[in-house]
Amino acid sequence: MEPITIQKTEDFRRTRYGLCGNVATNGCGAIAAYNVLNVLGEEVSFPKVIKGLRKRLGMAFGFGLLGTNIYSLMAYLASFFRLRICFIFLRNRKKLKTCDAVIIHYYWRFKKRIGAHFISGIKTEDGDYTFYNYSAVPRTASLDSFLMNMKKEHELPLWVIGIKRKGQKI
Repeated sequence: MEPITIQKTEDFRRTRYGLCGNVATNGCGAIAAYNVLNVLGEEVSFPKVIKGLRKRLGMAFGFGLLGTNIYSLMAYLASFFRLRICFIFLRNRKKLKTCDAVIIHYYWRFKKRIGAHFISGIKTEDGDYTFYNYSAVPRTASLDSFLMNMKKEHELPLWVIGIKRKGQKI
């Protein structure tokens, strides 16, 4: 299955996320999980990803209006993969270089608006990552340069979840 690159579609506006939200506005965590799962070979449908997050109270904050609970997202992904959790401010990104994929959770600011967002990055053969659901088209860059560029765009990356297929060391 192809990764989801655009979140704000009519179909996603009609797809419920939690009690009060919808995927177009609040479902970036589910989209990031879906992209990682499917590109790394798990072939899970999008409704199944939403159901898996719901079981782990993934939309409990604001009944879905505040997006995905990061701890629920990590618990869901841990049922498929090995995870390495990295707080960006601790600067221990070197351990992420061996990961097959990453999910970045960041805060953004634009004029007087602020928000949070999840994006997925899938490692390419040359060691860079292709990042999905960040802009209208996927971007490819090294993890370090991508994170540095985010800061220039008034985006503050807080968490990086490194993802490895089970059976592989992190």
